[in-house]
Amino acid sequence: APLIGVLEKCVCLLIPENPESIREEQEMDRLEERFLLHPALALEQSRQVTDAMARRAMDNLLRAMELVHKFSDKGCRAVEDAENAIDRYEDRLGTYLMKITGKELSQRQSEEVSKYLHTISDFERISDHALNICDAAREINAKSVVFSPEAERELRTLEQAITEILHLAVGAFVSGDLEGASRVEPLEEIVDRLQKGVCTLNQGFIFNDLLTNYERVADHCSNIAVAMIELESDSFDTHEYLNSVKAMKSASFARYSAEYQKKYTL
Repeated sequence: APLIGVLEKCVCLLIPENPESIREEQEMDRLEERFLLHPALALEQSRQVTDAMARRAMDNLLRAMELVHKFSDKGCRAVEDAENAIDRYEDRLGTYLMKITGKELSQRQSEEVSKYLHTISDFERISDHALNICDAAREINAKSVVFSPEAERELRTLEQAITEILHLAVGAFVSGDLEGASRVEPLEEIVDRLQKGVCTLNQGFIFNDLLTNYERVADHCSNIAVAMIELESDSFDTHEYLNSVKAMKSASFARYSAEYQKKYTL
């Protein structure tokens, strides 16, 4: 029996733990029950774990997009592992945040909890789409599908816009950058137009599947940005100005829209 501990250490040395798993455990450890006695502290821990989840969901989607053009089984496994991890993040965070709602909170704290509860499902869905894109990439590879040069060019234009909207939405969320958040919706409209404008003729079902997943990723980015903007509009009681996406369609919306229209054309 005394040797069991030694053997366990030897096995651990021989099979090092996945760094991603270690990082996930460290992040999850932040959600301690004892912090629930202090809602401000519990909220801060939730924010840090949600930020980690957001970054991981973005990285997973970007990794999946790369696989469309340069497939590898290892890359696909990494996407699947990350998707499973992000499901665990959503589950743990959702449970913890619901416990926080049972505490005595200020209006601002209640709105913060509500923002996190809304956005964790969007981050989880982004990672779901990463898995769908990975499956499409696997099929493209297995069937040696080749898109026309025009379709390939249009796909890459759309992927550039998706990369930018992800960085914008996740970056704005993590840093609390409202100006960054206000750029998301104009870019989402451009993604929508790009997706509708791509010529899908003769490109097959897999191509359409990719386009649909990209467009839905942009929708989730938009949800994240709107949740941020609505939280601020409630906090500062400026409903008329920032309470809806329609109100966002101001001079700055038109300016950003024109900027992205110029940048992303098919």
